[in-house]
Amino acid sequence: TMEKGDFGEVLVAFYFLLCADEIRGKENKEYSKFSVPMEKWIDSLNGVDDDEDGDVNMDTACDEGTATVPMDVDDSKRQSTKRGGEDKTKPTAGVETRGARKAARMNEERKRSDVKNIDFNAIQICRNHLRGYASDWTSLCDQTFLRNIFDAGVGFYVFAGCATIDCVFSLVAKDAGGAVVGYIPLFVSVKSHDDFTEAAATTECHQMHRKADDARPEFGALSLLVIFGAERKGADTKCLDKSCVEQLCLGHCVEAVLRIPRNDRFGLSRVFASMTSDRDETTEILASHCFVGYENANANENAKLRASGNPQEKYARESLRKSRRKKTQEDAPLDMLTQLASDLQFESRK
Repeated sequence: TMEKGDFGEVLVAFYFLLCADEIRGKENKEYSKFSVPMEKWIDSLNGVDDDEDGDVNMDTACDEGTATVPMDVDDSKRQSTKRGGEDKTKPTAGVETRGARKAARMNEERKRSDVKNIDFNAIQICRNHLRGYASDWTSLCDQTFLRNIFDAGVGFYVFAGCATIDCVFSLVAKDAGGAVVGYIPLFVSVKSHDDFTEAAATTECHQMHRKADDARPEFGALSLLVIFGAERKGADTKCLDKSCVEQLCLGHCVEAVLRIPRNDRFGLSRVFASMTSDRDETTEILASHCFVGYENANANENAKLRASGNPQEKYARESLRKSRRKKTQEDAPLDMLTQLASDLQFESRK
């Protein structure tokens, strides 16, 4: 069964699939092609009509941001030494290794410079219970692995209790002619909060970015923090937009924030807000009755102190106020349980 904490991940993944399906319905009503352009998918995630804004010219963006420098591999393998005023050269193993590494890096740069377009492809999502990627995301960046899940049109939820991320998808990088150059991992972290500050969002993004960067993906990676069901739109400095696609085309590891408001056009946020029924609340109260009694007694004692004008009791009241832990979002369900328990006790005495 799906736990309440996982329900937000399910709805966010469903939101991803619905936004991609909107684009497929407009461009390919026969559904003979499942992948959709990344730029248009981002517009759909942000609730922007793709007809209102033109596509980014990725040819220009990549050509201006990438410079390929030719290198003579044979020359790099030789080292010049001076003996007795005479220049002599001889190949060395260390230089050969450095030359090979440099050649490999140049080859990767040439491949990255070929990337002009990026597509998203997912029509379903499943659960990956394996834990091999718990501490290291290298396996999630493997090209064969990413190609398989892209071709299958799937994304997956990570195992229960996985730190940092909740879902993984695969993006494809293509050249100007539409040929596949490589694959890019999309790491998603979902936070279902009424309010999530910009500072907290930045911290979460940095954590994902560090993990992705340590895995050294061949064609970069996108670390996306999704804040679901928030009351307001935040002023995040790294919002998900088309500039992220430009950076991905250059082979960078990119971090971004997507805020899905409560009034999203699919109504998924409203479903999440109303997911707890009255029956569930009653069950929670009956299971927590011993703790509710303590909370009621503590609340009554605090009420007496507030009503008293005695200096000693006033001092005690101030001490209690300082020692009381700060109210957080997690306190709201407990307050609701306490109030509902009081109402039930009052009804039973009638």
